[in-house]
Amino acid sequence: MTTSRIHILRIPVVILVLLFTTMSVAWGAPISLRYVGTGWNTAIDNFDDGFPVTISTADAKGSFGASRVEITGEWMQGDFEGVECDEDYTELILAFSASVATFENQSQLFAFSNIGWMCVNVSPDSGHYHGQVFGIYNGGSGRFEGATGQWMTDYSGFFLEPPVFKTIGFRSITGTVKGNVELP
Repeated sequence: MTTSRIHILRIPVVILVLLFTTMSVAWGAPISLRYVGTGWNTAIDNFDDGFPVTISTADAKGSFGASRVEITGEWMQGDFEGVECDEDYTELILAFSASVATFENQSQLFAFSNIGWMCVNVSPDSGHYHGQVFGIYNGGSGRFEGATGQWMTDYSGFFLEPPVFKTIGFRSITGTVKGNVELP
């Protein structure tokens, strides 16, 4: 074999090595995404405390491409260490949350949490809320089957219904997620 043929054979090998190295780094590297959507309350209140299970749906874009995210959560009144809500805000803590991100190729990533806080403005003129949630990735389907990892979200939004009506808690939501996903 001549030297030029050896160099020509090396090119595809180098490309394959770079491709697989880049893919493995991308799967284990930190990820991020931005999401925006809406949410509402359900009629279910597992703790009989006046805070029902909530559902939010959002469109997201980030490290793994575009996705649709559905989130369920239940909140309760409480204090989260290190968080002080402003005057006219009520502090809530997360009891439980589960979410599913569905990607364009139909792969799904499952996320869970029971650690988080939210400050909700109780003034009828505002309706603003904001908070943070910390959680884990645990499984999925397609390319995320067996996935694990951690995530954190910062989010905010506004309750959009006038308080004079019996509301369903219809609201806007926007936020960011940062974390990592490890694939088997």
